Amino acid sequence: MHLVNFRFAKEAVTSCRWRTVQIVAAVLFATHALIAWYYAARYERGEVGAGSKVLTLDMTFADWSKATEGMDSSSYLRVAENFAARKGVTIRDTSSGVPRDVPFYYWAPGAPVVFGAWLRLIGGHTMWTFFWFSVAAQLAFGVMAIATAAFWTRSSLALSTVALCTGFCPPLQDWLYGSNLTSSEIVALVSLSAVFFALAKGFAAYREIAGKVWSLAWMRRAGIWFALGGVLIGLYSLVRDAGAVFATFTAIFLLGRALIMDRSRFASAAVAAALLVAGTFAVRFPVERWNQRRIGNAVVCTSSAGCIWRYGLWLPHDSCDWFATSGIGFGQYLDPDAAKRVEQYYVDKKLLPELYSFSQLLGAVCRRPVDAVTFRLARSPMLWLGSRSPLPNFEFGLVPIWCLGFYGSLAAFCVVQYRNRRRIPEVLYLFALLLICASPLIHCEFRYSFPVWNTLVLVPGLLAATLSRNGWLQQWCDRRPHDSAKPPLQQPRPTPLAA
Repeated sequence: MHLVNFRFAKEAVTSCRWRTVQIVAAVLFATHALIAWYYAARYERGEVGAGSKVLTLDMTFADWSKATEGMDSSSYLRVAENFAARKGVTIRDTSSGVPRDVPFYYWAPGAPVVFGAWLRLIGGHTMWTFFWFSVAAQLAFGVMAIATAAFWTRSSLALSTVALCTGFCPPLQDWLYGSNLTSSEIVALVSLSAVFFALAKGFAAYREIAGKVWSLAWMRRAGIWFALGGVLIGLYSLVRDAGAVFATFTAIFLLGRALIMDRSRFASAAVAAALLVAGTFAVRFPVERWNQRRIGNAVVCTSSAGCIWRYGLWLPHDSCDWFATSGIGFGQYLDPDAAKRVEQYYVDKKLLPELYSFSQLLGAVCRRPVDAVTFRLARSPMLWLGSRSPLPNFEFGLVPIWCLGFYGSLAAFCVVQYRNRRRIPEVLYLFALLLICASPLIHCEFRYSFPVWNTLVLVPGLLAATLSRNGWLQQWCDRRPHDSAKPPLQQPRPTPLAA
């Protein structure tokens, strides 16, 4: 009799899971296919452009690169062509009058290497090649988002909602299917989704395992996920160099939370933080050595040096329209004399220039606090809502409304979890928290908030699963004909989300 019960339960659960897979896969592929068709039609209608130049997918790489000259994606495209032609990570330089290939090191090498490998694999001579890469990358992002959400819920409704949100996301797709078809953000979308999957597993195991950090159980269930998360962040930082900061921030978050809320877990937090940071820098180290041999500078890229502390904060804020609208030169706006002192400090090559720059910024903010707050708040819609201009010239559209809706759903989910005394998964707010902490220092570009959307697309599905008692899938599984010969299903195990 027990064997019959087990077989029936196994067959019923397997049937439910297979039905869920079919439903979610159908929603995922249908949504992504429809959106890809829509944006391909926009290219054909000439609705995508760079300035006054119209961009189409039938353009050759050279024509597209020329039309988008001055944009990051144009440089990535040229490097990708050289990599596909087996010329290494180089870019064609014509400044001397004689065309020659020189090492590319201003930005991280990850994106052009991936684009070049795709071009070598797929071939082609028009921008359709990279359009299909964008389609494939967003589909992979959708699969990883569903896999991450499935860690907390198996509801068909919830997972289908996540699939729909990854396929139809105007804040991301207006950028990824626009003039930035070969931008690093497309490659980062996939790598960062893998990062959040690993961190979700790591944080859940970290909470559940009460054993000592040197025990085999802790290392096998928690330590391995934090180490993998560190390696994946390292790979992400080879695409977006600033991504390395995320590993450091997550490590500080682990240690700080353990000190404030649960000191008994401090040893576990310290080991997890160390594994995370070590994994990240283990990936970056060979690339730094490689650049040491190529250009004599042990860095992943040279654009990060002084990006914030020397240039981003202290360049003349009104030297061009883009500086004024995005908030470059925040410190110079508050104290022009401090900008001169910081620049001279860098020129003299004194010790700890970043610390000196921070002290000057802190003094400028203390002298003009109201102006500082007004300056940052006026430009915050450009960072968080995709606005093209700061306040008071902010205009509502589909993208800002979409952003507000998802931020509202995240707030609602946090309220529901808090009222039910359930934990809020760390991955849902971790990058947003980093961005909030960094926002006084960085200029406001909407693409800087793209990593937040890697987990923000999970929220509507998780909110739907949380508001329902057991989720639609479990209710469907429990629904059976009135047959006394068929035993009831076993009660489902609680998910980590309700722990």
